[in-house]
Amino acid sequence: MTLLRLITLGFFTYSTLVFATPWTFVKSDDGITIHKRDHGNGLVEIRAQMQVETSYSGFLLLLEDSDNVPNWIDNVSHTEVLMQISANENIVYTQFKAPWPARDRDMVTYSKYEVEEGQFTLTIKDASNYLAKESGYIRIRDVDAVWTLQPLTNGFTHINYIAYANAGGILPDWLMNRLSANNAFSTFQKLKRQLPKYQGKQHPNLSQ
Repeated sequence: MTLLRLITLGFFTYSTLVFATPWTFVKSDDGITIHKRDHGNGLVEIRAQMQVETSYSGFLLLLEDSDNVPNWIDNVSHTEVLMQISANENIVYTQFKAPWPARDRDMVTYSKYEVEEGQFTLTIKDASNYLAKESGYIRIRDVDAVWTLQPLTNGFTHINYIAYANAGGILPDWLMNRLSANNAFSTFQKLKRQLPKYQGKQHPNLSQ
C-alpha cells in the first residue's frame, strides 16, 4: 500500500503563526542544517534543509513507499493510508515507537501535494478526529507541516521541511524539543541515503 505521510520525524514541529519569532541555529553537518524557533507554548517548531540530487518523482515515490518507512523515518513502526481522497490527497495513520519511559505515539494526518510555478509542495494537517484513539497510544495533535522542493541551477534540489506537532504526554518540553531536533537530523540523514534508490523512475501524477 502506498501513502503520503507526515515526516513528523519523531515529533517534528511546524507553526502557522503570522508573526513568528526568528529562527535559531541548532546544527549543521553532512549537508543538513537544522533550525528551531519558539512556537509560543513551550514547544518549538523545527526547520530542516539540505540539497540533494533528486527529481520530484523520486522524492514522492519514496514518500509513498510505506514498506520502506522504518528505514528512514525515525521511530515509525507502522503507517497506512486510511482513505485516498483524490490522486494527491490522503488521510494517513502513523504509529511511532517512543523511547522508554515514554509511551508510544500515533497520529492521523491529512496530506496534499501539488506543483505550482516549478515548486513542489506537500502540506500536512492534523486529522485526529478522523480516527478514534487507539489503546496503548498517545495521540499526537496539532500537526502542521510542509515540505517544499525547488530545483537549483547546479542540478541539485533544495529540500525544506518545517513542522510542528504536540506529542502530548508528560515528558518535559525541553526533552521533546531536543528529540524534535535530533530526530529531524537523523531522518534527513537517512532520507539522503534512500533517495538515490528512487531516481530514474516516473511518478504517474508528476511530469518531473
